[in-house]
Amino acid sequence: MASGKEWKSLFRETADSVGSDDVRGLYTVDWREATAALTAEHRGSIESERRRFLRSLKVANAFLYGLTSRLAPRRRLLFAFSVLLILWSVVRLLGEGDPVEKAPGSVVLLLVASLLLVFLVGMELVDKLRFRDELVLARELQADLVPQQLPDAPPFELGAFNRVANTVGGDLYEFTPLPGGRLSVLFGDASGHGMTAGLVMAVAHTAYRAQVDLDPDPLAVATALNRLLCRTGTCRTAGPRSFFAGVTLLVEADGSFSAVVSGNPPVLLLGTDGLVRERIGKGAYPLGVRPDLKAVVESGRLGPGESLVLHSDGLPESRDPSGEEFGDARVEAVLSRAAGLPATDQVEALCADLKGFLGPAVPEDDVSIAVVRRPPVPLGLLPGAPVSC
Repeated sequence: MASGKEWKSLFRETADSVGSDDVRGLYTVDWREATAALTAEHRGSIESERRRFLRSLKVANAFLYGLTSRLAPRRRLLFAFSVLLILWSVVRLLGEGDPVEKAPGSVVLLLVASLLLVFLVGMELVDKLRFRDELVLARELQADLVPQQLPDAPPFELGAFNRVANTVGGDLYEFTPLPGGRLSVLFGDASGHGMTAGLVMAVAHTAYRAQVDLDPDPLAVATALNRLLCRTGTCRTAGPRSFFAGVTLLVEADGSFSAVVSGNPPVLLLGTDGLVRERIGKGAYPLGVRPDLKAVVESGRLGPGESLVLHSDGLPESRDPSGEEFGDARVEAVLSRAAGLPATDQVEALCADLKGFLGPAVPEDDVSIAVVRRPPVPLGLLPGAPVSC
C-alpha cells in the first residue's frame, strides 16, 4: 500500500511539472490528436457534414466507435457495461420519484462505473508497459543507425536533421565518402514505427553498407536493398508490407551525380539563385514491394554553390494546429531564401520555419532532411553534426 508520504510526493511532482501551457495543451494538442486518431476512419463522412450539430454528433459517434474498436473484445464488454451503468444512473436520477431518495443508488452506480473504468485504464497501461522494452530496443537500434556525427566529405558540405514523431521512427540517412572525392548517400523512410520500422531500417542499412563497398552505383545499391528486403519476406506477404521509400545517390568529385528515387519525394537541385533547377524522382515503387525492381537512374550536375536537398514526406505533410499542411511550396520558398548558405544553415532554415509553422502541434510523421552542397570554392571542411532544432 502506498503511504501518504508517497502520495504527497507524487502530487507535488505533478504540480511542479505541469504549467498553464500544459493544461491548455490538453485541449489544443492532446484532445485534438486523440480525436483525429480515433475518428480517422470516418473523417470523410465528418468533413462532408456542414451542419454543426450533426457534425458534432458524427464526431462523438466516430470517437466512441474508434475508442471501443481499439479495445480487446473482453475489454469492450467492460467498457460498454461501464457506459451503461453511467447512463442508467442518469436516467434513474432524472426519472419519476424523489431525486433525493434515488440519489444514493445513482451515486453507487456511478462509483461502480468509475471503478470499472479505472480498472480498464489500468489494464491498458499494463499493456503499454509490456511494449516498453521493445520500444527501448527499437530506439537504441535507430540511434545506432542514424549518425550522430556527419563525416568529413570534401569537396562537399553536408547537413542533416532527423525528428522522430513517436517513440521510434523509421527515417534513415547515411553519408559515405569514397576515394577520389566521391560521395555515396542513402536516404529514406522505413514503413511503420517501433520495432517494425527498426528492423526495416536495419535491413536497408546492412544491405547498403555491404553493397557500397562492392559497387556504389545507385542502381546497384537500390537493387541490393530491394533484393534483401524481399528476401526477408515483405514481397511475399499478402497483408500489410514493410518497405523502404528511399534515395540512393552517388556524387562525383566534379559535381556530376546519378540517383535512384524509390517512393521518396523528389530530390531538389537548388541553384545559387534560389530556384529549384530540377526535381529528381519519377515516382517509382518503394524498395521491398516488388522483386522485379523497375528503377530509373537519373543524372545531373551539381554546380559550384548549388545543393541537393533530400527530405522525407513528413516535411511537406506536417500540419499546424488548424490542419494546414507545410507543403512543397513552403519547402521551396524557405530553400530559396537560404540559397548560398552552407549546408547546415540551409537545414537550420527549414527546421526553424517548420518549428514556427507547427506551433504547439506535434508532427504526425517523422521528418528528415539531408543536404549535399558543393561550395563555390573548395574549402578544408570539418566534420559536422546533425542539426538540432
